[in-house]
Amino acid sequence: MKKQIEIPHRKSELNERFLRGDPTEDDFVKAMTHELRTPLHVIIGSCQLLKRDRERPLSPAQRDTVIRMERNARALLQSTNQLLDSLRTGRFE
Repeated sequence: MKKQIEIPHRKSELNERFLRGDPTEDDFVKAMTHELRTPLHVIIGSCQLLKRDRERPLSPAQRDTVIRMERNARALLQSTNQLLDSLRTGRFE
């Protein structure tokens, strides 16, 4: 039976575990997956909601800014996913 891994949700808890020599590489990747990807998903979702709001439509300048924010968040998410995949597989390309 595989031991269940608890992922720290606070930065201080993650730091404490690393200082104790507790975590495995898998713990690190899982924690970073949560810490990096979750905020990016929130940004992307917020941008989508802003673009769809029919009660308070965005001005053209606001719309351009939101589109750019979403595009940049998606690019960062893609880079983050590639980095995390490289950490998981041990292959850096």
